[in-house]
Parts: sequence; structure tokens; C-alpha cells
Amino acid sequence: MGYVLINIFILLLIILFAESLMYLITIKNTKLKSILTYIVMAVIAFITSLHIPNDYKGLTKTLATAYLIVTLVSLLEKNTDLD
Repeated sequence: MGYVLINIFILLLIILFAESLMYLITIKNTKLKSILTYIVMAVIAFITSLHIPNDYKGLTKTLATAYLIVTLVSLLEKNTDLD
């Protein structure tokens, strides 16, 4: 149970950090801002995987890969109105 809670905590910290950085950027909610958010989350997850114990490296590498895939899907998505 503790392992799962630590994994969820790591996930939430990555999302919180990236979203707080994007909150400070004063541009409208555009496709570019959402793509930047996913890229920042992927980079944070990858950097986190370099500095945590081996038990949790698999999660952070999976998160980094997942965020990059979501970024790619966001780039290829057409006709999105985020206004």
C-alpha cells in the first residue's frame, strides 16, 4: 500500500510543479501552452528518474514516455478550440 501511495505522490508532484510553472506564464490557453505543459511534465519526470531510488524509476520513466506520447497526439490533433 505504501508503494502505491508514494507512486501517486510522485505523479501528483510532477503535475503540480508543471502546472504551477504554466500558471506563471501569462499566455492564453492555447494549443501551444498545453503542449508545453506536457513537455515540461515529461522533462520533470525524466529528471526525477535520475535522482530517486531504483524502486520508483520505472514509474517516472513510464510517465515521461506517456507525457511525450500525449504531446505527440496533441500536436497531431486538428480543429481544437480552447478559447
